Amino acid sequence: MILTPQAVATEAPEFAKRRMHNLFQRDGRTVLVAMDHSRIGGTRGLENPRQAVARLVAGGVDGVMTTIGFAKEAASALGNRGLIIALDSEGPIADYGADQALRFGADAVELKVFPGNPTETKLADLRRLAARCDEIGMPLLAEPIPVSFQETSAHTVENVSKAARIGAEAGADFVKVHYVGPVEEYRTVTSHCYVPILILGGAPKDDPRDALQMAADACAAGARGIVYGRNVILHPRPDRMIAALGEVIHGGATVDQAAKELNVPR
Repeated sequence: MILTPQAVATEAPEFAKRRMHNLFQRDGRTVLVAMDHSRIGGTRGLENPRQAVARLVAGGVDGVMTTIGFAKEAASALGNRGLIIALDSEGPIADYGADQALRFGADAVELKVFPGNPTETKLADLRRLAARCDEIGMPLLAEPIPVSFQETSAHTVENVSKAARIGAEAGADFVKVHYVGPVEEYRTVTSHCYVPILILGGAPKDDPRDALQMAADACAAGARGIVYGRNVILHPRPDRMIAALGEVIHGGATVDQAAKELNVPR
């Protein structure tokens, strides 16, 4: 069925809701994996897209976030799991990125922005992308990082809270931000942002239990799930790491229970 522009405008909100249901389980939470690292070259763990995705699907992943090229190559392995297309680039992408993702059958698109960075130029692009996503019924995941990934001193609870709210105000349907503990303090982040918050994994932890603990703490503080990258794809058994994260986020297991039952090494 070919939809007219008028029909798209009428049906867009319902299309967006259906796509969000492909990303979040019935408990309102999600376990996603970022697999967009190879946009600047090959990344360990992502050499073969179909094999990498198949391992995650075997562990029960809810969906992945990746580039359009990777998604095309791994589509047969992904099956009916959720898909977010990362649109990060050096220039404006809103005009073609959302429509390309729609044509491919993605469930959302993602864009990183850097509030507080004096050279930031992408906030306007995020707003423009949000407007286009609303038109076509495509959910938008904003990834607002205070200043930069490298400027870790800027990743305070206060700045992460501001960044999450900036993403929501720009029109994002959900946001992906850092977790900065402890749990009680982080509740200010989730309580001040009216769209779902997902947690990025950041640098890989030396002990996978630490990644499980961060997911548990974040969810206890009101986050709706995670979008981990290297903490999963660099693990010797990505399928088991995903299964352990699923036990914590969807099953309510403690870190000790998930690590023991799923044989995640200490």
